[in-house]
Amino acid sequence: MDMRKNAAPSVVLALAIALGLPTSAYAAEVQFRPEIGAELVYTDNAGLSEESPEAGEIGILSAGIVSEVIGKDGEMSLDYQARQTYHSYDSNKNQLYHELDFAADKKLGKSGFSVDAIASIDILPAEVSSNAITDIISGDLIQGSELGLGLSYQSNRRKWIDLSARAGASLYRYEDDRGNNNDFDGSLLFKNGQKVNTVFWLVDSSYIKREARGNSKETENVKYKGEFGLQQRSGFSPFIRYYAESYLEGVSSSEKVGESESWGPAIRYFRSRLSYLELSYNFSLDKDKNDDYVGTALNLEPNRRTKLFFEYSKRFYGNAYEFTFNHKKRRVTTDISYIEEPTSFDRRFFVEGDSVEEQKLDKTFRWNTDLNLRRSGIDVELRHQTREGLRSDSDFIKDITYGGGIGLDHKLSRNLTIAFGFDYDHYTFDRLNGTDQIDKYSRYDLSLNQDLIEGFFLTYRYQYTHRSSNTAGRNYDENRVSINATKQF
Repeated sequence: MDMRKNAAPSVVLALAIALGLPTSAYAAEVQFRPEIGAELVYTDNAGLSEESPEAGEIGILSAGIVSEVIGKDGEMSLDYQARQTYHSYDSNKNQLYHELDFAADKKLGKSGFSVDAIASIDILPAEVSSNAITDIISGDLIQGSELGLGLSYQSNRRKWIDLSARAGASLYRYEDDRGNNNDFDGSLLFKNGQKVNTVFWLVDSSYIKREARGNSKETENVKYKGEFGLQQRSGFSPFIRYYAESYLEGVSSSEKVGESESWGPAIRYFRSRLSYLELSYNFSLDKDKNDDYVGTALNLEPNRRTKLFFEYSKRFYGNAYEFTFNHKKRRVTTDISYIEEPTSFDRRFFVEGDSVEEQKLDKTFRWNTDLNLRRSGIDVELRHQTREGLRSDSDFIKDITYGGGIGLDHKLSRNLTIAFGFDYDHYTFDRLNGTDQIDKYSRYDLSLNQDLIEGFFLTYRYQYTHRSSNTAGRNYDENRVSINATKQF
């Protein structure tokens, strides 16, 4: 057994508990729910082999706690689970896994300042082109942890000035040390307060610096946005806008990946207080790299249940789009988003031979729709993600992932629920050198949940996974059955 991989992250847990104590002392409401569980799994393809698959059994013991504290001046939430696996066919695969999601914030009296802290432990694929499934039984996984502290300030929005600012630092660590980094970030939002009703202004800026641990590579991301104009509740509102961004990477952030800077006149037409159409003409201040352009934005909030936002602009990499849609009506909730943003040190999508420190352009689309009926529920998700290299001298060109899933559950009786799930993911790993790799995953899940007595559940499950790949030796089919017993206190 690899003791380094199985060592409990005691520092992370200790910090999470310690930071929660000051808040809980003044708590008005406390929720505390520990649980334990045991699961027995049978698989017909323990080694995920295409030829001569071998069956095996796996036992899993788990313990966890969910807690929430809500006080007058702050709140704290903690969700932790530990799972120990026991493989009958290979004891070297026995592993202890931790998952943690901790967040706390505390106001410092009436000063406007507050402190916040987060701590997390996640299970990630060690290398997504090898196996992209986060599965503690068959996946090739690592554990990643994050520790973060921040100091924030918020002025009284009801007066003349609305000022909010935050400075923070985070530590990211991974089992195999790939992608370890220290993160420093800051943000400032300065705009008119509610007492100002003739003009409006906005200064919105952010800064992120990530330093690799173990070498001198780092990245810096800086963004500025400014607006000043006449304030209107309806009709036309003219204003001046300014936008700038800069992305750097390398040794001491010495190489510019991209930058843009522009300003220009703009006008908004307000159909109502929250719904408007915006047009702008943007003069580029670095014409040798970027052209002038006409931008547009649309914000619609016809009621409290519906919000739509769309924006077109140009950034240093070319045409840029952003879209969000949120709608909730009775039993149906829909969330749609499309975001484009350069990222670095993102370990979730690591591929062998790739540089984690490299700045990449991440374009992510996601659609979620939930339908909650009296005895049934349906959850549908569609997703598409493209990650592109921003430098021409890099071997990394593009990763494309798309897929979707559907989940159905139905209450057969007061104590019996049946559920079905299906997920499909298609991965394309495009490299400058070598053959592109294409992987397809199909997963089916059928389960029956039985509520025997208060807080004691039994879950019977069948799972089928199919993977096809153009890389030799990575095709497989697996059938899995399991029974899980969970006791909540």
